[in-house]
Amino acid sequence: MVQIWVVIGLALSAVAVSVLGAAFSIAGLGKLFSGAIVAVWLMAGALELAKFVTAAYLHQVWYKLNIVFKSYLVVCVVVLSCITSMGIFGFLSDAYLTSSSTLEAETIKLERLKNDQAFASQEIDRINHGIDEIPVSRISKKLAARAAAEPMIKSLKDKINNIETELTQAKLKVLEVKQKIGPLIYLAKAFNKDIDDVVKYLILVFVTVFDPLAICLVIALSDALVRRSQKEFESGVLSSAGAAPTGPDVTTLKMRFADEGEAEVSKQEVG
Repeated sequence: MVQIWVVIGLALSAVAVSVLGAAFSIAGLGKLFSGAIVAVWLMAGALELAKFVTAAYLHQVWYKLNIVFKSYLVVCVVVLSCITSMGIFGFLSDAYLTSSSTLEAETIKLERLKNDQAFASQEIDRINHGIDEIPVSRISKKLAARAAAEPMIKSLKDKINNIETELTQAKLKVLEVKQKIGPLIYLAKAFNKDIDDVVKYLILVFVTVFDPLAICLVIALSDALVRRSQKEFESGVLSSAGAAPTGPDVTTLKMRFADEGEAEVSKQEVG
């Protein structure tokens, strides 16, 4: 007989995995069909409940169902499991893309700021070079050009300082985002793969295990409950059969049957 603690463990595991898988799937499907998100949530929730109930029902009455009806229900459970897996894939990929998109945006911003800083430095160098090319013999023109260029050079230097501050903030933001997906970056480097491919394979592993395991846990729980109920029924029957008889005991019955047999033999001899 299945121990009670195993039944409790199966029940808790089935509820936890099923509820979490359903929640992830419903959230993911809502993101895939955001135009009618409430309707999708309701539909996905109803289908998730129906899937687990159908799986448990199929397990309990498998040999009593018509082959056509049974096949249809099996196909429904498999298709619903695929839909759940698709929703989980959408949910997990969206969670990754949120951080990935932020990292990509900050990286683009960082490159733009570096380019702006380099352009400002090049502009200062160009102005200074133009002033330096003025001959010393035309010192007055050189001084006038220098005086005219000073405000522009100061503006460009202020711009470079501001860009430097923005660069520092952008770098800190990039580090913050990288901390969230740091393990993924490490795995990508360890296996010499693109980080998007690593995330895709990890999500596929989760999807392959999540919903099929939930269905198996529900079936296992159903089987454990059936086995316990059968064992308790058999124990009750055996207990009733083993109870002390209320009528004549076995010895009395044997004596009575022996007397009846001798009487029957006597009648046959007389005849």
